[in-house]
Amino acid sequence: MEWLDPGRCGNLETEKQMKTMLKAFTGLLLAVGLATTASAQRANNALPFPKSPLKSASSQEEIQKMKKGNRYMQVCMECQSVTVKEVADDKEVEALCHDGGPIHCPSCKKKVKVKRVGPPGKGTAPRTKREIIYVNEEGKECMFIVPIKEE
Repeated sequence: MEWLDPGRCGNLETEKQMKTMLKAFTGLLLAVGLATTASAQRANNALPFPKSPLKSASSQEEIQKMKKGNRYMQVCMECQSVTVKEVADDKEVEALCHDGGPIHCPSCKKKVKVKRVGPPGKGTAPRTKREIIYVNEEGKECMFIVPIKEE
């Protein structure tokens, strides 16, 4: 049995050192991998953005849930801008859903009107409930509001 011959296997002390070095190297790679994963996770949790997807407010109830100090995004499709605003008072919230009331885009300075659409009442299909849209002079929908929920 040639493979059991101690003369052919080489130095046992060198083999032990190689195994020890291999274990140490494997442990080092594992530690580096865990450290980079932990640091990436920590940085991701520190982002100021909400973790859940944002949804535009299309009903008066959704808009009226905003209170003083809450933030919302005003998205203008005319100038393709997004402005983050903070609710100053309850009058500002009422202005965002007052039928026929004006809203100004801070970026392009255009005035749009608040318009309620859909039949009064409740429903689950699109436009079976009253919705609030923001229209330009031509009557095209050109803006929407997205409440930002602080987490």
